[in-house]
Amino acid sequence: MQKVIGGITYECYPLTTAQLVHISTLRYSPTGEIVNIGTGQYLQMALNIAALREALNRAVERCESMRMRIWKDPETGELWQYIEPYRNEFFEYYDFSEWQEDRVTEVLNKWTSQPFDTYGGKLSRIVIVSLPNGYNGFYFNVHHSCMDSSSVIAFSKDVMEIYSALLYGTPYPKPTASFIESVKKDLAYEGSAKQKKDEAYWHKQLDMGEPIYTDFTGPGRLIALRRENNNPDQRWGKLTTSNGDGSTITYELDVDSTNKIMDFAKKYDLPVSVVILHAIRTVLSKFNNNETDICIRNFVSRRSTLLFKKCGGVRMHCFPMRTIVPLDSTVLESMQIIRKAQDELFLHADYSTLKYMQEQRERFGFEPGGCYHSVNFTYQPGTINGIVDSLKGIGFKSRWYSSGKQPQPMYITAMHRPGDGGLNFYFGYQLDSATPEEIEFLYYFTGRVLFRSIENPDKTVKEIIDMT
Repeated sequence: MQKVIGGITYECYPLTTAQLVHISTLRYSPTGEIVNIGTGQYLQMALNIAALREALNRAVERCESMRMRIWKDPETGELWQYIEPYRNEFFEYYDFSEWQEDRVTEVLNKWTSQPFDTYGGKLSRIVIVSLPNGYNGFYFNVHHSCMDSSSVIAFSKDVMEIYSALLYGTPYPKPTASFIESVKKDLAYEGSAKQKKDEAYWHKQLDMGEPIYTDFTGPGRLIALRRENNNPDQRWGKLTTSNGDGSTITYELDVDSTNKIMDFAKKYDLPVSVVILHAIRTVLSKFNNNETDICIRNFVSRRSTLLFKKCGGVRMHCFPMRTIVPLDSTVLESMQIIRKAQDELFLHADYSTLKYMQEQRERFGFEPGGCYHSVNFTYQPGTINGIVDSLKGIGFKSRWYSSGKQPQPMYITAMHRPGDGGLNFYFGYQLDSATPEEIEFLYYFTGRVLFRSIENPDKTVKEIIDMT
């Protein structure tokens, strides 16, 4: 639909259900930086700053979602999105090479905490930077409504490949896909046969009966809520905060341990995410009196086709993945139950996250902010390892910066490190919901369960719990 914005006519489209999740987050947050994604991509080599500026401009030109703007109709309040025409940009350069690393991180975290003007303003910021120890590259902050982590990784890779093509004559990267075409496909989903099939699946999940909340600190929070509400049978929990103040903690798993996980997954033809999810849900069971009914909210990137893999934008949906695993199930049986649940969730993940949250609340009658999961999880297999040959063998590091806000009480991201391929576990958490000590405790036991499980795949879940 055409709209006149600032005296210019644009082709406008409604926001997708994935984008509306982040708009909903903004509505319940007192500050806008809660939807910021701050990252940095750095190579341990001298960079040609002019070539990098050119590469950044070419990447922005190729990526429609980097030029996406959101407009709120002043008369109706409706939200629309449109694509700004490409305009060449001069990216700033900051030299932090003589600084201490901690001080640089503090500055980049502060940059990440600067909110964007969601309705009408530019939704990204890129700065070329030099870091200590000879690392150079670019800092990238982007609004979550126009990019998710998969898009950030793909965009960063595109920049590096264009840079290499400009400087070393390597093949120019293949064209990216149209973000707007992906938006059209998402909008066409509404009312389709696929939506009806997905709706039937999620309603069937509701028909299973009410789940039970399992907290990552144990049953204490649920017990306290039962007393507060004078309801000894209450099954829903609550992890909310008034301001979204948050932080991140990163744990780095060594390469040998990572390879053990990867080898196990390959041997038994299992997704790596399933192996990790088995560990997390078993820990939640252990911490909650050996509960067999566990919900973990799983984030799905929904990039199954070439268009969706290369279109940028945000395609993340999230749903509670409920698994009921008897304690006498073996590790491998547990993982197969989780795999089936995850496969079904992925198959039906085009359904609206916000709609399902509302339907679940209406079915079970919990208060606003109520839920049955204490942990959100995503696994990111993609790294920048696929970079062109001319840049391989050069020291590389990728950094994720904190805005000081977190949209989820507890969000675990398992992501492979660029370079050595080892796993990093990022714990994003709200300060009102967790302490660093509680997160360390959770990570410690998750690691114990994970490796006891892959070392003893024929042991029962109860035996693994007792061993840890």
